[in-house]
Amino acid sequence: MTEAIATKPPRKLRIVLLDDERYMLMLLEAYLKEWFDNVELHQFRHGDDAWRELEQTPPDLFITDWQHPGLDGGALLRKLAEQHTKTPVLLLTALEYECIEEFAKSGLKIVFLQKPFGVAEFWKVINHLVGPCDHPPAPL
Repeated sequence: MTEAIATKPPRKLRIVLLDDERYMLMLLEAYLKEWFDNVELHQFRHGDDAWRELEQTPPDLFITDWQHPGLDGGALLRKLAEQHTKTPVLLLTALEYECIEEFAKSGLKIVFLQKPFGVAEFWKVINHLVGPCDHPPAPL
């Protein structure tokens, strides 16, 4: 008699991306789809639209830049802190680190990656926040 082995379906990783630069969104999407087999990406170029999505269903990860139309990075992070979200945040910005110090103290799980950044740096942060990934990049 053969016993059926119960297996869990692979977890679907849900990520919200916010950046007003279309090419940055395309680049982030390409890497995330390459590294994860089962990823659902929700892309936004306007902070207000991203906030509506974040309010509706908390994602596994929120990746945002600081400056974009509508609610900016600071306003979004304040709203997330007020809700005591457990969603990790990856802030990608050309600004200096000091812009997020107040949010790290508020209990948000936030990681800062200064633009421009390399693929290896981005992968390490992603793998740390939601990994392990299914397909790590080849050594650079």
